[in-house]
Amino acid sequence: MRNSGFSLIELMVALAIMALVAAIAVPLYTQYADRTYRSQAMSDLLNCGQGLERFASINFSYENSADTDADGLGDADAGPIAAQICDPASVREDRYVIAVDGDDTGFTLTATPQGEMAEDGLITYNSAGVRGWDRDGNDTIAAAEETWEE
Repeated sequence: MRNSGFSLIELMVALAIMALVAAIAVPLYTQYADRTYRSQAMSDLLNCGQGLERFASINFSYENSADTDADGLGDADAGPIAAQICDPASVREDRYVIAVDGDDTGFTLTATPQGEMAEDGLITYNSAGVRGWDRDGNDTIAAAEETWEE
């Protein structure tokens, strides 16, 4: 007469299958999440670029666009891009820090990864429309890295 329930071997096989599925699924999910966060930062750079274009159309220059206290001095230590130009979600979520470097003729936006994204590499966008992503993480954008394509 057989008792109802599962044998120890059946439970061990089920656990082994679940562990195998988890070992495959977790890294894929992590890669998917990282791509999503990177895409959000890229979108934030484009939105901030539009804000800088509006800033330049009013002020006839990109200079002082990093000035966070609106005193017109163009503070070099301004830190993250001014909230009146754009409000990037990736900065609010502490995944990236976005800095702007602007002069009379153009700007360069740089998203520096932070926290969980720290190993992802810099993302840049400038007034000429050149997009860069430092895939190898050496803090420089090589000619082959002047695209956001993976």
